[in-house]
Amino acid sequence: MTDSHSISAAGFDGVKLVDRPWFPYLCTEVEHWRWETRDQPHYNFWVAIAGEGYLSCDGQMYPVEPGSFFVFSPGQEISAAHYSGPRITRFSAHFLPTLGGEVVDAVDCFPVLGGKIESLSLLQQQIDVVMRTAIRRHDDAKLTELIHQLIVQACGQTEIDAGASLDPRIAKAIRLFREDPASVESMDDFARSLGISRSHFDRAFSKLVGTPPQKFLLNCKMIQARRLLESSSLRVGEIAEALGYKDIYFFSRQFKASCGSSPQNYRNSLIQ
Repeated sequence: MTDSHSISAAGFDGVKLVDRPWFPYLCTEVEHWRWETRDQPHYNFWVAIAGEGYLSCDGQMYPVEPGSFFVFSPGQEISAAHYSGPRITRFSAHFLPTLGGEVVDAVDCFPVLGGKIESLSLLQQQIDVVMRTAIRRHDDAKLTELIHQLIVQACGQTEIDAGASLDPRIAKAIRLFREDPASVESMDDFARSLGISRSHFDRAFSKLVGTPPQKFLLNCKMIQARRLLESSSLRVGEIAEALGYKDIYFFSRQFKASCGSSPQNYRNSLIQ
């Protein structure tokens, strides 16, 4: 368990905010949002207030849900994404830890990965106060104090479970479904490639992700299809083939069921 006393003992009793006035940042991201960053020179306190998705840090994948929080250290490679369901609302503050008013190079208790804030209502109240204070530029001293308290409270109430990251097999499935959905021709064969049975894979995936793998894969294909229709000149048949469909009509039926219109009508609606 990390508490405020142990945080102070680790050499951290304050923060220096960086990237003002753009941070602290509070935003509800767009549907199917993605974010990537690496080699940041500062620490990043990152909290999900609403929505669901996944976050990867240095190759480990973590579920994101309301109350999930992370404290990233400088230089870490981070990516996050929303796939389905409510959009992600996130709060982020960039900072450098201080001790006695001086910036320190490293803090023993950071990074914090896969933490969970239990009182979401209190968190929202605190972030509301932070954002109101952030608007008033002359109150940066108060803002710094509020964000320091928020970080200490989040870390102090949460025991970071070494098992907070996703099962590596499920993480691999999510990553592949997202990045190369066309490569999965048979869910049975894919489960076997992970060294588990299809039934075990379906149960484990559904338990951790909240939706069956076949449905999750289809959603990833439809997200990819929409992006290609929006940003490429590929014909509908070429998009279907790129996503692993052998039957353009089956692709069109799945797209319409998922997105409410045929692929061609969806593309036409973008230029009206």
